[in-house]
Amino acid sequence: MTLTTKADTPVVTAELTEWMTGYYRLASVLAQQGFSPDSATRYVYSFTEMCYAYARQFSQDYGGDFWHWYTQSDGGFFICPQTEKTYRIEVTSNYYQGEMSAQALGLTVSLYALCVLAESGHDFFIESYHRLRGFALAHPEGMAIAGAID
Repeated sequence: MTLTTKADTPVVTAELTEWMTGYYRLASVLAQQGFSPDSATRYVYSFTEMCYAYARQFSQDYGGDFWHWYTQSDGGFFICPQTEKTYRIEVTSNYYQGEMSAQALGLTVSLYALCVLAESGHDFFIESYHRLRGFALAHPEGMAIAGAID
């Protein structure tokens, strides 16, 4: 019988990536997955716009910010506001209310956006959602993120 412990599980890390590099890298990966260049660009644009919209919807404190792009060591990705603010969050559909850092807010809204894109049925978006969800639940604010998304 083999038991898996946290020590046996590879640690997924996230690296801050220059915005345009992350944006175009994702479009390039989508093109490699068979998306046309125009379609790939539209998906990346849709992902970022959905993240901004969810941030506005979930937090009265969010009034627009510059955003960071993060690339995960397992191929996942997310974006988050480029600030040290703490945001009050309310996700009425999940009965969640609480506070989150900018990074936790970014993880939450990135998961919501990827969930919408995953509904398209494309394996890339489904896999990206699950990669990010695993990373987000291991985040120091993972319980708050879980409360907001589940």
